[in-house]
Amino acid sequence: MRGDDGVRNFKVMSKKFALLLCIFFSVVSVFALQSTFSANFSLGIDFSNGFGALTTSLSTEFRMNPTAFGRDFDLSVSLKDGNLESAKLSLKLADVKLNLYKNVGFITTNDPVVLYKVDGGRDGIDINSAIGKLLLSGDVMYLELPVPAVQNHNLIFGKRNNKFDVAFAGYQKVVGLNLNYELIQQDVLNFETKNSFLFFSVAEGNYNWGVRYILAGAPDSRLALSPTYVSNQNVVTAWYKFGTTPAFNAYLNTNFDFENTLDDLLNNSEAGVDISYGMFFINLKKTDFSSITGLMPTEWGKFLVTFGSTFTLMDFSGKASYSFGKPIHGSVNTIGELYYIELGKSFGNVSTFAKYQKIIGYYEEKDFFFGELKLTGFQNAQVSVQVGNGDFAGNNPFKPVLNININTWW
Repeated sequence: MRGDDGVRNFKVMSKKFALLLCIFFSVVSVFALQSTFSANFSLGIDFSNGFGALTTSLSTEFRMNPTAFGRDFDLSVSLKDGNLESAKLSLKLADVKLNLYKNVGFITTNDPVVLYKVDGGRDGIDINSAIGKLLLSGDVMYLELPVPAVQNHNLIFGKRNNKFDVAFAGYQKVVGLNLNYELIQQDVLNFETKNSFLFFSVAEGNYNWGVRYILAGAPDSRLALSPTYVSNQNVVTAWYKFGTTPAFNAYLNTNFDFENTLDDLLNNSEAGVDISYGMFFINLKKTDFSSITGLMPTEWGKFLVTFGSTFTLMDFSGKASYSFGKPIHGSVNTIGELYYIELGKSFGNVSTFAKYQKIIGYYEEKDFFFGELKLTGFQNAQVSVQVGNGDFAGNNPFKPVLNININTWW
């Protein structure tokens, strides 16, 4: 949560950005700017409650990318339903590039562990030059610098709210191996071992095999603004790819602490192998080896077996697979089966695509369907008609929802 100062800074930054946009549109009226525009119109019709109680929704998006003064200036603006959704202004001055953002996800550090990453839209600014990168966005800021006279090594000095963080990362090749390493200390002014993180990875030159290792200062330590999940004191990822026909990719993911190493390795390990042979594939995965209590599948604990194939049939390209395991799906936490098929075909400027998924769990069944008809034969437009929800990994079984999208640009 931002404090009062953060709120004031946010309002000031928003006013400055709005003023900057006003200045830009004033410039547009003076100079003949070459601009590209695009618009998206989306109509959704929900038939879930029958034809007598249709639910409709209409959304519009408008984007503008004008260019003035050559490559040194760029602005993109997105309007949704008449309101400013997001904007980005880029200016290049000599050897410095300045980017200003309005409701854009732009916070991400360039280090292996990723010290800072914020996916949501933010307001802010970053300055890029040969010296380094400076980013400012409300309660988050960081400075990313290359280490002088040492190639492929960087320092990051960051601040989030009233806490300061620092990271040192490097990369080098040694006898044909790729070595990556990083040391992170969060909340430097209140130094605690649990806020320290060490990362190291070694991989074969073409990354056919490798090991990634993260050591945290204490169990249950977390990086505050990072997508990297440090679930235990030691986190290890290993992989080994071999063969061509068939091709194998074996992997192991695990985490453990130093006090209960053996138990953690049994409880927290995930091992698997992916096999491909031409159009055919098999995926085998087992999680938590301590959960095995017998020979029957219901006594195997968490596991997943998938086999399938890609194919062509009457000029249609497709994919079909069958899975058996527990949990069978993210939304069905029981043992069960999963059937999946997809088909697609193009007829000149018309393309069709459909996919279907059926989940049979111990207590329930779920059906997922998505279909799309896309028309691309227009000079500056594209029309698509969609039925259903395309998110098969989430808890979104089929609903009779029709979406009509029109994309146009000029």
